[in-house]
Amino acid sequence: MKDRYFYALSDCLARRKEWVRDVEIFFRFRELKEKAEKETFKNNLIIYLIYKIINLPTNFLNFLSKIRQYSDYNKTLAEIKVISLEMSKYNKPQITNRSENNAENKKDT
Repeated sequence: MKDRYFYALSDCLARRKEWVRDVEIFFRFRELKEKAEKETFKNNLIIYLIYKIINLPTNFLNFLSKIRQYSDYNKTLAEIKVISLEMSKYNKPQITNRSENNAENKKDT
């Protein structure tokens, strides 16, 4: 029997999956942006190095932010697995037919 908890889990699972899809799009866009930045400074190594040195504190904070985002992404993937396992408990039959179990036990002996 499915109760309110099951439907809350179902809603939570749908939202987590939607968030994962959105974050994957964000990651792809960020990679595209980084490629564009490298392409901009492709022919001028000196300007690229000066740009990186000037923005070093910002780049470091962006790096830490990127680590946090990947950590949240992996945590959400783990939550999806756990929620799916919890929901699968509701799909298992709670009461089994005793006559079927007795018939199976007699076949095994």
